[in-house]
Amino acid sequence: MLVATGCTAEPADPQGATPRARPEGCGPLSFDEVRGRPPQHLATQELARFPNDHAACAGVWLRTGRGFVPQGLVVEGRTAWVSGFDGNARVGSRYCRVEQVDLRTGRRTDSLDPVTGQVGDRPPVGCRHGGGLVRDEHGLWLVETGRLWLIDPEGLEVERAWALQPPLRGSFALLDDDGRLGIGRWHPHRRAQVDWLDPDALVGSDALDITEELTEGHTVAPRATQGAVWSDRPWFAQSVTRCGVLSGPGRRGFVPGAEGMDLVGRHTLWVVSEAGTRHYQDLGGRPVVPQLIRLDVSRVRSWTGPDCEV
Repeated sequence: MLVATGCTAEPADPQGATPRARPEGCGPLSFDEVRGRPPQHLATQELARFPNDHAACAGVWLRTGRGFVPQGLVVEGRTAWVSGFDGNARVGSRYCRVEQVDLRTGRRTDSLDPVTGQVGDRPPVGCRHGGGLVRDEHGLWLVETGRLWLIDPEGLEVERAWALQPPLRGSFALLDDDGRLGIGRWHPHRRAQVDWLDPDALVGSDALDITEELTEGHTVAPRATQGAVWSDRPWFAQSVTRCGVLSGPGRRGFVPGAEGMDLVGRHTLWVVSEAGTRHYQDLGGRPVVPQLIRLDVSRVRSWTGPDCEV
């Protein structure tokens, strides 16, 4: 398990790099410190600065194909599962992918591309966007706008799928400390919402459709929430590709383009960002940050506020 501690010597890097004392925190990272091979589409070899990047302990360039736009994230040990979509595809055909990645190198070690399956005996469908990803004892839960998918993390095979019935909407996901599955609705201009489900009850039922009647309450989330994780309470990543805000431990400056997050232990937060992908770098003016960033959040409540608005 990768664990960071603040204001001490940095833990040994899995690649064998010599630890270096950083009395003010782990970062900020330099371009050369990011693991893996840098993408060829980057116009600069200098990482963008962002508020609280002193807590950035490691970064990883994903080697998952030029068009991949990451959205959801699960981390266990030296392995990450990243969900997302093909940003090069036309709108309506941006099908989900789930990539298994080695955190030491950024290399893809397995892939489910595209994510397809059936809701019961209904016609086959393809997942689009792949906004949120979490893992529990049942497997990987992948949420998209209109469906919820259960995927075997070892073989990367779809095990089951459900249809989300309006007003339920899948944009991001998290698990709370009771094991409930939260499906988050994104909205750019008004508050979002997390709807809670009991995964055991869902897997044990014959239901094909997830309706409001199957939910166990909801939690209000900030507008423009792109990702979430449970600490002592929900933390929400609000972002656009030029700006990031972490809401929950106060309101803190965060990684631009932040999407899915995973908390490993109490103090190590992994976050995936879409800002540095080809899809957004080709649009111009987007900050260059690694697609995966590991942050030490042991002193998150002393972080500064954002310097931008989402």
